[in-house]
Formats: sequence, structure tokens, C-alpha cells
Amino acid sequence: MSRCAAKWLVCLSVALAWLLFGESVRAETCSATATSIDFGNVSPVSGASVDAAGTVTVQCTWSAITLTPSALVCLNLGGGTSPRSLTHASRGMTYDLYQDAARSLIWGSVYNASNPMPVILTKPATGTTASVTVPYYGRIAANQPTIPIEASANTVYSQGFQGNQTSLNVAFYALIAPTCGTLTISNGTFPFTASATVVSNCLISATNVSFGTAASLRSNLSAKGTVSARCTNGGAYRISLNGGSSGNVAARTMRKTGGSAVSYQLYLDSALTTPWGDGTSGTSRATGTGTGLAQSLSVYGRVPAQTAPAPGSYSDTIIATIEF
Repeated sequence: MSRCAAKWLVCLSVALAWLLFGESVRAETCSATATSIDFGNVSPVSGASVDAAGTVTVQCTWSAITLTPSALVCLNLGGGTSPRSLTHASRGMTYDLYQDAARSLIWGSVYNASNPMPVILTKPATGTTASVTVPYYGRIAANQPTIPIEASANTVYSQGFQGNQTSLNVAFYALIAPTCGTLTISNGTFPFTASATVVSNCLISATNVSFGTAASLRSNLSAKGTVSARCTNGGAYRISLNGGSSGNVAARTMRKTGGSAVSYQLYLDSALTTPWGDGTSGTSRATGTGTGLAQSLSVYGRVPAQTAPAPGSYSDTIIATIEF
């Protein structure tokens, strides 16, 4: 009797241990929630990279009594190979998502042989739930000047991480943590979106119009300069030239110290038929559509024959204004 009783106690104790362990496994769960990442307004013509960041909050719950008080949560991110692409219609903008602020470790997935983001949580001494919020980082690559906008308007580019593009793979353990590479069963997802707004923008520069040196003004003098516009691909623009020191776009003058003046005019065309101004007093403005690359517009100058003023150096300052 005593031997049978001893055997029964052994069997009973094993059964109880199994039941406790089984209840612990069923009660231990983890979930994750990600914030979307928004790069804000992006100007491709600037040529600069653009950075942004988001977060993922991971929460794990244990039973009150557990044999596995630690959890490894592997955050897998798919959505294509690196580098990734924010898209609008069939157009794309290169970017990527990273695990570190230095943006050196790309956030990937065990399913495409790249690096998931590992997160370790430990059951608190009191209570059954622990949570942690971890950052992730994004960068739009520099030097993508020809990314277009739609109909001259700011245009949103995005990538959605839905369904099996994200995966939460979890292992609970006691002492030695497994690796993310060994965890291939998904325990949930954490959908989010990456987005950026490509804006209409322009950069402008100019070279001087120099008529050189003249002994007299008995005949016309001609010269040419340039205005360079670099505008977002697909963005309409127009460029005005003001009246300079005269304040009159229809009757510009170059002056020297002392008040003497030489009249001149600037034109859009080599035939010198369309004065370049601000759209008033019979003048016109240059117009165009950006390509993302520099576009050079010629400025044609003419000093008409006139009575020569006192010798000296004559000049005027013109302000070019670009609207987009």
C-alpha cells in the first residue's frame, strides 16, 4: 500500500505541474501598436535627405504564476526589399526605415533574411503586465530632384504596412533568450503607414547682364544674361523682373553717382519684342514647368541709341521673383 501510495503521489504531482505550466502558456500573450511615420513636407529640389521617427509600443501579459518570466518580441517589417519606396500612382521616392538613430541598421524581417527589431520584456515583480515603447527611424534619401508632383499641387507619397507586411513573433523563456532567427510563427501584426508630402518649390539664381565699355551711345548696345530656375518636377512657375532703380518696368535706367542715367530694357526673346517685367505696362513674365533640374532662361538686354551722358560706370539692380 505504501508503495502504491507513493507512486500515486508522484503521478499526481506531475499532473499538477503540467496543468500549472499549461495555464501559464495560455495566459502569456504580447501585442504591439505602431505609430505612423510622417516625413512632412519634402522639397526634392533641395537635394537634402529628410528624417523622421515613429514608435512601437509592445505589451506582454503573464499569468500570476509563471515559469517563463521573460519575453522576446521580434518585430518583423516587410514591405519590399531595401531600399523601400514611398509611392504615388506609379511614381516612387526612395527611403528606408531603421532600428537606430544613426540610421545604419535597416529594420527588416526574418522572412526575408534581414534584421527584425528585438524587444525584451520582463514580468514585473508586482502585476502581470509590462510594456515598453521603442523608437524607429526613417530617412528619405538625398539627391532625388526629379520626383514629381501632380497638377502643380502638393502630392502625398506613402507606403502602407498592412497584413503580413508586419509580424509580431514572440517567445517566453526563463533564463536563456532565443534569437529572432528561430522564431517564424506570427503572433500578431502592427499595421502603420509611412508618408511624405512632396511640395512645389523653386530655387532661383541669375548672372549679370553686362553691356561692357562703350565710347559713345550713337548705336544700340546688346548683351545677354541668364536666370536659372530649378523647380519641382511638374510644378508651374513664373518669373518677374522689377523696374530696378527707376521703379518702372517699361522704362528702366542705369545710373551713376551724381544722377546721370542711361536708358535700357530687358527682354524675354532674342528679337527684343517682349519686354520682361512683372506683367504690367506692356511687359510679360517668363513661365515654365519644372523638371526638378535647373532650367536656364536667357535675359536679353538692349541699350538703345541715345545721347551719351557724362562718362562713368552705370549700373542698375534688378530683382527677379519666382512664383510657384
